[in-house]
Amino acid sequence: MITSLSTGGHDRQPVSPKKSLAPPSNSLSPDQISIHSSVSGISRTEEQRQQVCENLVCAVTGVSCILKDDNITELCVTMLRSRLRNHTPAVDALILEKFVDVALISSDKIFSEIIRKFSDVSSQKISSDNKVITNAVLKCQMDLASRINVRPEFYELYLLNILSLFVDKGVDIQQTIAKDGKFQVTSLIGEIGILLPVLKTLMSHNDFKLHVNASKELVSLFRDMWFHCVLYGFVSEESWVREWRDCLVAIAQKTPPLVQEGATNYLEKDLEYNSVLVRGNSDQELANVRNSLSYFLPNRAFEIKYFSFAEVTFLLSVYHIEIMRSQMGQCSFILRYFVNQGVNASKLVGCMEEIGNKVIDVFIKECTSRAIAHTINENFRAQVRNLMIATCHRLEKVHQLAIKQLDSLMTAFPSLLCDKKLLYLLLELIGLVWQSCDNEYTNEYSPTYTFISVKVGVTLDLPDSYIYRREVLSQLCENAKKWLSLAMARAPLEVRGLLENYLSEYDPYNSDNPVHMGRSFAFEVAKGFSKNDYKSGIFPRIPTAIVDNTSEFIKEYTLRRYYYGQATGAHHWLVSDIDRTKMDDDIIDVQNRKVHTSLADFEKRILNNHHVSIKELSSTLHLAAGLLVAFSKLEEDLVHFIVWIPVYLFSPESIKLGTEIWNWIINEKPAFEYRVMMEIADGWSWTVRNHKGLFSSVLNMRDPFVNKMLYAPSDKAIRDKNYKLAKDLFEPHLVWIQFLSGRFQAFRYRSNELVYLYVRLFQMTFDNCDHLSNHSLSREGRFQILIIGFRILQSNRMEASIEHKFRLRIYKTAFSWFSLSPKWVYGGNKRAMLSEYKLLIEVYRLVESDKVELNEILSTTPRKYSQFGLSNKSKDEIIHQFRKSRSLLLLFLESEINNLATWCNPLNSPDTIKDNFVSSAEKGLGEEEWKSIIRHSWTISPSLTVQLAARFKQLNVQNEVHKILCKNSADAVRVADALPLLLGDKLNPNLTSQFKYLLYWAPVPPITAASYFSTYNHHPLVLQYAMRVLEYHPVDVVFFYIPQIVQALRFDDLGYIESFILSAAKISQLFAHQIIWNMNANMYKDDESSIPDSLKPTLDRIIENIVKSLSGEDKSFYEREFKFFNDVTSISGKLKPYIKKTKPEKKVFIIAKIDEEMAKIKVDVGVYLPSNPEGKVVDINYKSGRPLQSHAKAPFMATFKIRKERGAMDEVQEALINSDTIELDDDDDDDDDEPKTIDVWQSAIFKVGDDCRQDVLALQLIAVFKNIFNSVGLDLYLFPYRVVATAPGCGVIDVIPNSISRDQLGREKVNSLYDYFLTKYGGLDSVAFQKARNCFIQSVAAYSVVSFLLQIKDRHNGNIMLDDEGHIIHIDFGFILDIAPGGINFESSPFKLTTEMIQVMGGSADVQQFKWFSELCIKAYLAVRPYAENICQCVGLMLDSGLPCFKGETLKRLRERFQLDKTERRAADYMIVKIHQSFENKRTVWYDSFQKATNGKTILQNKI
Repeated sequence: MITSLSTGGHDRQPVSPKKSLAPPSNSLSPDQISIHSSVSGISRTEEQRQQVCENLVCAVTGVSCILKDDNITELCVTMLRSRLRNHTPAVDALILEKFVDVALISSDKIFSEIIRKFSDVSSQKISSDNKVITNAVLKCQMDLASRINVRPEFYELYLLNILSLFVDKGVDIQQTIAKDGKFQVTSLIGEIGILLPVLKTLMSHNDFKLHVNASKELVSLFRDMWFHCVLYGFVSEESWVREWRDCLVAIAQKTPPLVQEGATNYLEKDLEYNSVLVRGNSDQELANVRNSLSYFLPNRAFEIKYFSFAEVTFLLSVYHIEIMRSQMGQCSFILRYFVNQGVNASKLVGCMEEIGNKVIDVFIKECTSRAIAHTINENFRAQVRNLMIATCHRLEKVHQLAIKQLDSLMTAFPSLLCDKKLLYLLLELIGLVWQSCDNEYTNEYSPTYTFISVKVGVTLDLPDSYIYRREVLSQLCENAKKWLSLAMARAPLEVRGLLENYLSEYDPYNSDNPVHMGRSFAFEVAKGFSKNDYKSGIFPRIPTAIVDNTSEFIKEYTLRRYYYGQATGAHHWLVSDIDRTKMDDDIIDVQNRKVHTSLADFEKRILNNHHVSIKELSSTLHLAAGLLVAFSKLEEDLVHFIVWIPVYLFSPESIKLGTEIWNWIINEKPAFEYRVMMEIADGWSWTVRNHKGLFSSVLNMRDPFVNKMLYAPSDKAIRDKNYKLAKDLFEPHLVWIQFLSGRFQAFRYRSNELVYLYVRLFQMTFDNCDHLSNHSLSREGRFQILIIGFRILQSNRMEASIEHKFRLRIYKTAFSWFSLSPKWVYGGNKRAMLSEYKLLIEVYRLVESDKVELNEILSTTPRKYSQFGLSNKSKDEIIHQFRKSRSLLLLFLESEINNLATWCNPLNSPDTIKDNFVSSAEKGLGEEEWKSIIRHSWTISPSLTVQLAARFKQLNVQNEVHKILCKNSADAVRVADALPLLLGDKLNPNLTSQFKYLLYWAPVPPITAASYFSTYNHHPLVLQYAMRVLEYHPVDVVFFYIPQIVQALRFDDLGYIESFILSAAKISQLFAHQIIWNMNANMYKDDESSIPDSLKPTLDRIIENIVKSLSGEDKSFYEREFKFFNDVTSISGKLKPYIKKTKPEKKVFIIAKIDEEMAKIKVDVGVYLPSNPEGKVVDINYKSGRPLQSHAKAPFMATFKIRKERGAMDEVQEALINSDTIELDDDDDDDDDEPKTIDVWQSAIFKVGDDCRQDVLALQLIAVFKNIFNSVGLDLYLFPYRVVATAPGCGVIDVIPNSISRDQLGREKVNSLYDYFLTKYGGLDSVAFQKARNCFIQSVAAYSVVSFLLQIKDRHNGNIMLDDEGHIIHIDFGFILDIAPGGINFESSPFKLTTEMIQVMGGSADVQQFKWFSELCIKAYLAVRPYAENICQCVGLMLDSGLPCFKGETLKRLRERFQLDKTERRAADYMIVKIHQSFENKRTVWYDSFQKATNGKTILQNKI
């Protein structure tokens, strides 16, 4: 067939299709073709030859379409394409026609070739010679556009082709006009107009949603296409409008915005250099387009006079597109233009808004005409829905325009909100925006950006500006009231009915928020009178009277729910197996038995720790409560189940459900109250005895210095998880306490029995105060219990002995909290902070008003002899003691309130939310009063006295506490915090007699114990105590302090430390390896190992003893690990011969040498990198080795695959599960006994000739700070990457993944961080940008405080990294504490806070983001101050290490920066001053310039 087509169509012998389409190599030779043709000897007419050709074209393409083989299809297309124009026009037309069939079964490549061929033919100027083929191509393009829905993946490819053809032909016409004038311009324009039906057909496919998320290329082509349509009159000249309008309207409907949504481009500049509009335009042409636009937008005529030709053309294009779109029922699309920052920032924005007004006017006019004809379709609702959602847009401009347009629609069509879906949407939007505002009080520094309503299927993305969120909610509520009023005026019953339905469809189990603004708003509207109810305004006018429609609304709502419940119950009854002939009582008895069975099953499942659906439980418990209420006689079993099932389950949901049902029963059946309350009291007692909730110790907080410290980046997910665990643990009791408090207020004046039930219940509760959790989130529950206790005490006339004992228990419980170290509020829940603040003020006022009565004495003994039972003190003595206790408690409460006030308002700004609290308890206390209070506190509890010293820093308080400790040391042995107060800074000879109690003293943190080896003149009892403490703590906790443990050997004259090291090395192989590396690093005073340290003999001996003690697998593991690590580090030494070569040679030779040496390294079983002891090396990227810049050293970097265990249950979760406090979800079960692992590629730098020990210390302290921040739940970010010193001048440094230095960004021409953030994360208003900015704020705040306290210097751009999430990370700590580069401290600023940093954080000190930064800095500073001594101990033990950062009074200056003598408020104010001093400090700018001028290349760690 191929040969026949090429030789004019002579007859050929039939061959199989596959053979005929075989590759050319298998074809006949030209000689064979000629011979074969001659032999056939048959001649054909031209018509017959054409017919043969046509048949062959059909056959070839037909075979290709049937086989659908890409190779055959490609061969077919190649052959036919080459034969175009070699035959008659009819054959050419047939080839093109058949190309459409082939295109629809072809690959992307062949499809592109075919449509490109169509474009090549179509792009030729139409003439009489090519008219047939041109028309054929147009027909083919139309046919392909019509049929392409069978290959929807080709939609965009074909659209790009047609649009490009249209634009290119338009540009050719422009060039022709520019060359020859406007001669025959009509016919030329018609040549591009004929493509409009093709575009219409292509874009009309319902599944082609090109306008939803168009590519940048597509947007650009559409813009150019519409520019041509405007320039050539397709939208204005009557002849063209008549011919092409239908096509343009269809195209307009799916045209994307002519600007990229969300782009930060500059619209005016884009238009100025647009390829379609670059040709010169005459003044007349400019005047014409301006007049045209002014005609459409008369209100903007003055502005239009100053617009360029390109700007006017753009506006005309948008106008015509959106008006046509609006006429077809789409009015909301215009808002998408305002998502583009270029539009909002340009001078065209006013005209764009005016176009928006015209669009809505046209839409309303069209819809009005359709409404008269009753032909409004579903699309109308979709447009209103889009506008409603846009009223909550993250961009203010979109929000304002949407409000305006929706208001116009609602005014034009007041009954729109009679539509259920639209009304529900409006109410849900109000609820979602409320949630976004409420987010400020639940997670202040880590905003939630996305809010979802499953009910109406809508997702909102809102910015992190709480001010803007509040404005959106305010405007939305204001307008929603107006719109609903309009609807209520038209159809009050219908709207009210829909509101009732909305309120009834609420699912309380899918909402964590107690306030649903949508429901509140619905009720507020529904209870109002309708405007068309003329009688509603005719009522007596009484100022304080409430006159509304609430009673009618509640009646209707109740009736609906009642009969709905009846219908549901009837259905349940009809489908059940109950005998219909039975009477009502019998039916209730049957139901009662069924409910008993169900409840018994629930109880069994709960006690066996099986999962229980709270929804299912709610239904059954409500049914049981309904039956109980229906019975005239109390059903004991039902009461038991109704009370105990929620208690056994003991979750926030179950207790909330329980309290609601208990209240219902008590209110409906007052006769059952005492029995139900007795059962509830038993349930409460059960939770106390079984250590549930507030009485559980599983989440008890420990000093960060006795927890395992980790070198890992801060993780918000872990903080959130810990917060949720604590909330879920304590919330059940908080809900229960609220119920108990409310019930007390209900019966306090009418039931002595219930009051005394409460007295007994809370006596038992107070007796167990020692079991209350010490977690900071338990504070609210503790003080809520105290409030109930005080109210019972103050509202009930008790017998004297009962009153006395009850008060003692209350005060004991209060003091149990203050016997703990002061605690901040955990997490960023602002609501919790403020509620605790107000709660404490209420407790303070209750204590202040507490008065001893002791008047009711029940005794047969004469009154003057009675000592009322258990007390051997007189009434006056008891009152005197009570007053002391009250004064002491008021002091503690005042301190707690002031601390919380500082935490809630760290910037000390005017705050209208908090109650005004004036301190009075501490004022006026003289030295004698303080002594009396301190002595009284000791009689209550030594730990209380110790915490008194922790809260009040006055010198006389500290001295008096020290004196009382010295006299009564034996009483304080259980109080670890008392020991530093007792011992002081140095050995006091007068105290040595008390040291005997050290043998029993509670353990202090391991770093404190280690510090005792260097102080107190090596007193043997102090050393024994320190040794006991080190042995008490787990090795993995002491592991973190290896650098300090090694330095403590300098003071180990009696061998305690050496003994501990040897015993710990036997317990943990990792400890043994790490301490050997650290000892090796401390053998010499210099990097070249020429000056031995005085500690070297000791270190040699210990290493030798550790290695000797190893045997079996331990020894094998040691040998494998150290061989592996030595093989890797030895590469540096082998690179030194190449260092002196020229730069080009050096790079080539060193890389080759690294690759050669890396290839020799074997990965043995279990080996690990010293900087990654938690994971095992399982592979090496042997081509990853590369040298790092250094003048005389040969550091290099390599990448290893590390396998780490994951999925293991953390200690907290395991403890909770073991205590039956929480339930493990079914999907958390793991049948596989093997722990899960994760493989990560980790790069590490191997340094030789550089002392890493100072970096080790700095990063150790940063890890300490990170763990302190985590213990408070602060939203701060630090990344203490791992550095391990392994030998003199040698070390391993973990590389920070997914990060780049600020210096490298500068080399990539990034002028400012703000521009970098815009480029990387999107516009200022994008969620991605705001998330990154929030990460930036949290990390800058954390590193600022750390930099200030540790005096980290040399903070040039090479030492600051940025990761992919937006965090900054500081590296290279060669200059900390007392050392500065060159001995000159250029950096007088407390910490680095440059102009570009401030710009990212909002640009000024007044914006919300910078306030977040400032507040986080202050909170970080306040959080670390209580641990100042522990931090100083970490530093103090290193003073004799020879590190250059120690000069003179290092510790003294470090302590001064903590401002330990100041109150929390004054310390916060001190930090505010430091922030102001750092704000764009000129010396910081000078230092950056100095570094740029003097440090031409990035230092070594910049490669991290």
